[in-house]
Amino acid sequence: MRIALHHKEIDYEYRPIHLVKDGGEQRKDDYLALNPKGEVPFFIDGELKLGQSMAILLYIEDKWSERPLFPKNAAEMAKCIQVCEIINSGIQPIQNLAVMHEVKKRYDLSDEQKVDWSRFWIQKGLDALEKVLRPLAGKFCLGNNLTAADLFLVPQVYNGIRFGVDFSGLSLISKINEACLELESFKLADPACQPDAP
Repeated sequence: MRIALHHKEIDYEYRPIHLVKDGGEQRKDDYLALNPKGEVPFFIDGELKLGQSMAILLYIEDKWSERPLFPKNAAEMAKCIQVCEIINSGIQPIQNLAVMHEVKKRYDLSDEQKVDWSRFWIQKGLDALEKVLRPLAGKFCLGNNLTAADLFLVPQVYNGIRFGVDFSGLSLISKINEACLELESFKLADPACQPDAP
């Protein structure tokens, strides 16, 4: 969401929710009262309180239509959402912090086995995504215009690097990621540039 807000040059207040400190700030009563699912990101715009990345991104797109992140053509829009959802619902949830914690607890996994679980699912998902992108990509996921698909891709590549995914067969994804990281909106949204960065 930070990338989208910077791309569209929307002023916003960033309130970090640390997912590990003190057992995870997303598990605290005050945050759960705001967002019962206890996940991030969470977006507030006046009276609107909204969770889930795709819902937030679509709201931002509709309210601030300048510098669009979704194609207008129906087929291109569907392809964009397909790429977003391969990541958003097909890769990210399987390796997120809550799932890794539960898998480790239920099956008494070591930290190394837990990392291997995440690496396996990220690798499997990105390998498939590489094939999906081949007929679609140009400089970015969908041709030469930045779209929401790129905003979902870059954070997942970041996680893939963290978990030691083998990118040797992911040349297209790597190329797109590098092109995105040259853009100011991605630089400003980088986790290392946030006020709560370690």
